[in-house]
Amino acid sequence: MIRRGLFFTGLLLMLIGMSLPADEPHEGTLVLVSVADLGDGQLTPNQLRRAFLGIPVLVNGENIRALRNTSDPLLNEIFLQKVVYMSEPRYKRQLVSRTFRTGQMHPPDFKVQDDLVHALKSVPGGVSVMWERDANKDPALHVIQVLWKGRPR
Repeated sequence: MIRRGLFFTGLLLMLIGMSLPADEPHEGTLVLVSVADLGDGQLTPNQLRRAFLGIPVLVNGENIRALRNTSDPLLNEIFLQKVVYMSEPRYKRQLVSRTFRTGQMHPPDFKVQDDLVHALKSVPGGVSVMWERDANKDPALHVIQVLWKGRPR
């Protein structure tokens, strides 16, 4: 009798636990933003990767300067996987190597998103990545293209 009661109590607790909503991450959209309107000019994956490696890229007659957004660890991880196709250590090695070879500075990092937005407004041809929900908060920012959409795992 006691075993049967314990069994049904355990079963009931298990069913209640299964019916509770799971803390799943919300779907996110990573976008490329700029203050300058690049018209219909979208960057190819190769152009985008080159810009974030500090290599000069020209789109519609405008020199593109990448500004790296490191304000959110998840955003940074998706950026590394879907934009530059490298791990963090490899990306940093590439930047340092390029700086030593060519003398060109690598794209600046911004750990605070407000600083990034201010820099985007002051750097001609500046582009960066951010969550679409954050980009929509500032009317001065133009979403150039969607880079990734999905549910982080």
